[in-house]
Amino acid sequence: MPVTTHTCYVARCDVCGEGYGEDHFTQHFATAEEAAKAVAADPAWTVSGDRIVCHLGGWINTEHQAAIDAMPGRHAFTQRFDDSNRP
Repeated sequence: MPVTTHTCYVARCDVCGEGYGEDHFTQHFATAEEAAKAVAADPAWTVSGDRIVCHLGGWINTEHQAAIDAMPGRHAFTQRFDDSNRP
């Protein structure tokens, strides 16, 4: 079996490094543009410019919230979360 090199792109949270994907599997994309487009379309992630921040499974801790608040032109957020009510 031959071994070949394949270049792919993954999106990771700027705060914690969590990879974008489902069920703890990081999704791979053929281009950076495809990765950015997929992440931007997912409501569980916030994207602005070259920054990407995950929502930690629906809960945003204060470090993630601060990163989102600092994003210029970030997507509108209708609710703020914090760790104080986290189960």
